[in-house]
Amino acid sequence: MSNPSFRPLIVFSIPVLILLILAFPPVWTTMTGDVIKIKTAPVDPTDLFRGSYVALEYEIESVKPSQVDDSIKTRFNTRNMGDYTRVYVRLKQNTDGLYAVDYVTKEKPGKGVYLKGELEIPYDLQNAETIQIRYGLDNYFASEEKAKEMEKDALANPSVAVVKVRNGNVVLTDIIIE
Repeated sequence: MSNPSFRPLIVFSIPVLILLILAFPPVWTTMTGDVIKIKTAPVDPTDLFRGSYVALEYEIESVKPSQVDDSIKTRFNTRNMGDYTRVYVRLKQNTDGLYAVDYVTKEKPGKGVYLKGELEIPYDLQNAETIQIRYGLDNYFASEEKAKEMEKDALANPSVAVVKVRNGNVVLTDIIIE
């Protein structure tokens, strides 16, 4: 590396390499992931700066405290309330074909369908009826016309998110409004 002509190449290749590393998990999940369906509800279709999209809420974002592993509950005493902690959410398929939360653990499950998520440590664990988990699946971008149509249709009919899952990574691919 004593040749000075390689230095600019090395300097410019580092950001490109970082971007490729960051883009690899979603691309690999989209190409090779398992397709599952999750019950959802569209919320709001427009953002002035980002364009038209549908903000989503999922049933799997709210879990009961009884579904959370005790090892995570012990972390509640050592972390600040309102902080987030990384968890793995094991999903099970219901009789209707949709997936729901089976249990939440801090250890990566060895098999089955699971998602990586961030659990929000509740402010009042003793009285908490649900605990919130974020997966990064909150927005679905669509054209302005399609986003408005989806919002209108979703108010009257149930909707389902189609996602691809691989090793806890998840990518939202479609929304089906029945």
